[in-house]
Amino acid sequence: MRSKMMLALVAGLWSGAVFAADCAPDALRIALTTRADADQAARKAVIADLSDKAAHDRAMRTDHDNTAWMHEVVAQCGWPKRSAVGEDAATFAWLLVQHADMDPDFQVVAARAMKDAVLEREADGERLALLVDRNRFLDQLPQVYGMNTDDTAAGTLRFRDIVNPASLDVRRAEIGLTPFYCHALALAKKRGLPLEWPQGVLFVPAECPDLSKR
Repeated sequence: MRSKMMLALVAGLWSGAVFAADCAPDALRIALTTRADADQAARKAVIADLSDKAAHDRAMRTDHDNTAWMHEVVAQCGWPKRSAVGEDAATFAWLLVQHADMDPDFQVVAARAMKDAVLEREADGERLALLVDRNRFLDQLPQVYGMNTDDTAAGTLRFRDIVNPASLDVRRAEIGLTPFYCHALALAKKRGLPLEWPQGVLFVPAECPDLSKR
């Protein structure tokens, strides 16, 4: 279940406001960039002083406003495609939804729209996987793409539970991700930890990108 404290904080903020989204690519690009800048500024202010309640409140309002706006963008315009708004702005769309934790149902709807764009090569599959698995983790559900790990007390890298683990590579391939074998090896190398192979995931060695560059 979501944090009750988080839900309580946003309950007073959510107004149900509806925006008339401007779906013109240039307008979307500018709006996505402006809102992503506000998102990052708000988070930097929180990190600069974790005890600053005003900064926390501003960050919550920023997330609330951005989520309400993205609601209408997805409903009225569909997922912002990178061929229309550019790679950076398409990434910003993902960022705003990634930070829409106060509205997990919308994250699911947005992820479905983003997946359609991924299948058209109009969005990034790895970012989609991060969004989906973030949403699943926060709702205490098994992840879909195997993106989330924990460090164990024994000093190993353990993947969080994975739904239907035997078909993990099929799901990853559908959205253009590397085989899980390569993903797992790359994460273990990056973290410098021995890897616990997740139960039920098929161990299928594969040709992987040059891990020395990661």
